[in-house]
Amino acid sequence: MMVCKKVEEKGVTTYNEVADELVQHVVAERKKEDPSSKFDEKNIRRRVYDALNVLMAMDIITKEKKAISWKGLPTSAHADLDMLQREKEYLQQEVEVKKEALRELLVQQVCFRNLVAHNYERPVSAEEQKKDHKIPLPFIVVNTNSSAVIQCNMSRDLTDVMFDFSQPFEINDDNTILKRLGMQKTTRETLEEMLPDDLLAYAEQQGMLKSILENSPPKTTESSSSARGSKGDAKRDFLNGNVSAGQASSYI
Repeated sequence: MMVCKKVEEKGVTTYNEVADELVQHVVAERKKEDPSSKFDEKNIRRRVYDALNVLMAMDIITKEKKAISWKGLPTSAHADLDMLQREKEYLQQEVEVKKEALRELLVQQVCFRNLVAHNYERPVSAEEQKKDHKIPLPFIVVNTNSSAVIQCNMSRDLTDVMFDFSQPFEINDDNTILKRLGMQKTTRETLEEMLPDDLLAYAEQQGMLKSILENSPPKTTESSSSARGSKGDAKRDFLNGNVSAGQASSYI
């Protein structure tokens, strides 16, 4: 520790300078305790040399030829900076994941609204009304070649289903099916009715509306406002499971 303090005080020094001063200091201190004692200066110089090597290994000092320069004690600043950088990158990734989830939810809500509107506008025969079949959400559609052999096993508690296909197959959820049917498009006027102002502003700022906004300008007639009101009621019926299979099955 004495060697470290001595080099720090001088900034730039040499081995001989540090050793000479420390030998004088140690001898003076020891003589105060025991004036008759003798000291091995070579041993003190050897310990100074060993201490300087340790300081160089720790990158506290540097040596160029005979000159020894003080760099500074190691700190945790670099480690803290690296940790903060990693934390920042992790949080940025989490934000992107949340943005993608929000984007998918916006598309899903637009698809549901358009499906409800389509089903209410579609004429339903009396026979279809009597059946009153419903397709619950969410659902998945599994399709494969008509000649494929399919084995299906279900757990006893009916929570797990295992399929084994003899040929390649494809699985799509309800969101994918609705998007393939082109139901993910809407007008800005409709979005303004669907979303709170702050959410709409944030979604627009983050570029989340490009994939769902129609190219054509929105209509602002009184008749269209009435239609939008009925679509809002239809959406509630649809999400509550009050839409018949005759209405839903035309697109799903």
